[in-house]
Amino acid sequence: MFLLERILNEQLFLLIIIATATILISYCIKNRPVLLKSIALAHLKKTEFKFVSNNTQDQIVSILFWTSITLQTIGVFLFLEEKNNLNVFIILLFVSLVVVKRATIFISEVIFQTKTLLEVYYTSFVVMVIHLGWLSLPFSVYKITYHNTISLQLTQTLNLGLISIVFLYLIIRLVVLINTAKNETVSFLHIIFYLCTLEILPAVLIFSYLIS
Repeated sequence: MFLLERILNEQLFLLIIIATATILISYCIKNRPVLLKSIALAHLKKTEFKFVSNNTQDQIVSILFWTSITLQTIGVFLFLEEKNNLNVFIILLFVSLVVVKRATIFISEVIFQTKTLLEVYYTSFVVMVIHLGWLSLPFSVYKITYHNTISLQLTQTLNLGLISIVFLYLIIRLVVLINTAKNETVSFLHIIFYLCTLEILPAVLIFSYLIS
């Protein structure tokens, strides 16, 4: 009877979306396992990062990018629902910020005048989006599966765990980007401008909202 009561609600709809995204990811793994491995290890090994950089226009990368945005959007949806602050505008704003940042990285070539650095930032951004989508997947699946039985305390623990993992990931990525920029002998002022506008400020705003 418990399952019948849950069968026609938004939770089932979210599970269908997640299942579709998972099928697409499985398709990518089957067709380009080497590329998937490189994406997974991109921020740990320079050779893997370079391989991904040479394949950012690959259809598989595009599929992984947009499926990961979908998974992150579901994560945001669940978080807002738990906060009793479900707002479509916030979800649309989240997706818009990701898309705008992707476009802004291309425009930043005018500022940095360094094509190599632009490619590094863009590749790192794409990899980050994909990784964050993968990180949010198990948390979202658990929350949806046990939607009616999960306690508020456990929900808060899961949210804190995910936020902590994401924060640590972003710190590591930030260090990698700074080292890369220094190696490219880019102006320190340009490095600060980029990091403040496209890396630090968005992260601070998002984490401030989540904590509040």
